[in-house]
Amino acid sequence: MSIETMNYINALKSRKLRDVKVASFDRQDFIKKQDNKCSKCKKDLRPGYYKINVDPKTKEKSAICSDCLITIPERR
Repeated sequence: MSIETMNYINALKSRKLRDVKVASFDRQDFIKKQDNKCSKCKKDLRPGYYKINVDPKTKEKSAICSDCLITIPERR
């Protein structure tokens, strides 16, 4: 590491900071609130094959199944 980086890290360590609480949520509780269903297609969510998205504007969370995440166009 460079001297500037070490000085910056030392300055951060020497400051007295308040405890910072990180907001988090339990995925299992969230999935139960959504009735273990996909927010788009309403199919059952398979363990490990879903993603929880957070809308940046409304801060609303939604669980989406893997089938809805990846859309493949139909052949003609």
